[in-house]
Amino acid sequence: MTMQVFWDKVMQILNFCAFYYTIQIIRCVLLSFAVSVVVFILRKIISKNNVFLKGALWALFIPLLFAGKMKFFDESEIGIMLSWWWKGITFNHIWICWLYLFVMFLYAARLIYKKRKLKKLVAGMERRKVDGTFIYVTALPVTPFTIGVLRPRIVMPEVVLEEYDREDFQAILLHEKTHIRLGHLLFYFLWDVLRVLLWLNPLLTIGTKYFRGDMEEICDWVTIQKNGGKAYTYGQLLLRSMKVLQAESEEFNMYANFAGDKEYRDIRQRITGIARYKPYKQMIAVSTLAVTVLCVAGMIVGIRSISYGRNIENESMLVYGYDSGKVTFTNYNSDVLCKMISYDDNYVYVEREAFEKFLQDNKAAGEIFIVFGGFYKLPGVGGIGYSCLYENNTEEKTVQLPYYNYKDSWLVKLEKML
Repeated sequence: MTMQVFWDKVMQILNFCAFYYTIQIIRCVLLSFAVSVVVFILRKIISKNNVFLKGALWALFIPLLFAGKMKFFDESEIGIMLSWWWKGITFNHIWICWLYLFVMFLYAARLIYKKRKLKKLVAGMERRKVDGTFIYVTALPVTPFTIGVLRPRIVMPEVVLEEYDREDFQAILLHEKTHIRLGHLLFYFLWDVLRVLLWLNPLLTIGTKYFRGDMEEICDWVTIQKNGGKAYTYGQLLLRSMKVLQAESEEFNMYANFAGDKEYRDIRQRITGIARYKPYKQMIAVSTLAVTVLCVAGMIVGIRSISYGRNIENESMLVYGYDSGKVTFTNYNSDVLCKMISYDDNYVYVEREAFEKFLQDNKAAGEIFIVFGGFYKLPGVGGIGYSCLYENNTEEKTVQLPYYNYKDSWLVKLEKML
């Protein structure tokens, strides 16, 4: 194999990957619009006091990531109408797929750069052990925050350590620990992944503010309950924090934005949520989480059950004639053809008399080709089929025709793995 042939095959598989995965992502984008509307509406309908259920609604976006291969898009009129136009355009203009992926990687690079910049900033801060907890102390007038999914780090402005007594500091520290314990850092990461993959949906960017706000409200409620259930005192502490930080520097908002708090600048909304606090039973919160996990898992299993597998065996068969650069006839009736034609890993077997009568009845002319078997990734997408030229040079009842089986080709094996 020459270098040029090898490079052509590499480009072939890369273009296929771009086409194959972009199609699935766009299908998820289409569904994400509907899910976004449902979540936004239900947030308004659900009681504002039911913060746990309102937060659980955002889990509806998780099954979206498994919906790209649903049979709905290829076997229903609505699905075909929604998705096949995109398949046709991208098939003829592969650069559109590469453009989508380029913007996706660009968006991801931007988020990673911001996270790494913040992580580097935190790494240069002083690490202290306060009341048994390691925290990172900064002279910057930022709101306390936590970063890191696998190794969470709590950041506290030095002014909080200087201005607050032990009880107030413990309340602030408890809030950050609650974010970690409830898994909010992981949720934020998954939300960013969703935004990157489905960047074409602007409702996800708009929803970021509400998503983070709902997580923050849940954290406030849990913190208040664990801290003695004094919402008024907790609200006063929050307002005092804003006042102290604002007095420390007029550029507080700039640093708060850098730390990822721009969604929370509307402090009035957060105070309102704190004012709505009512004691809750821990069993209710745990049950909401358990039901949410079960529902999401059930939806994923349900979606997988109505989706295509990694590879779809192609059981169809067709015969066509080719003469002087033109197709003389084509027949896709697999039921009829399979009665006359069979095959194994090396040969095609044709019932000679029945097949030749079939060709005569269809007025076939020229060279006769039989196309059969193989697999495809999605209907009309990828895969490979086998073919052979029918040659009747025997009087045997069954004509045995050799064909080349591509199943051991590295290119086919790689495509099957995708």
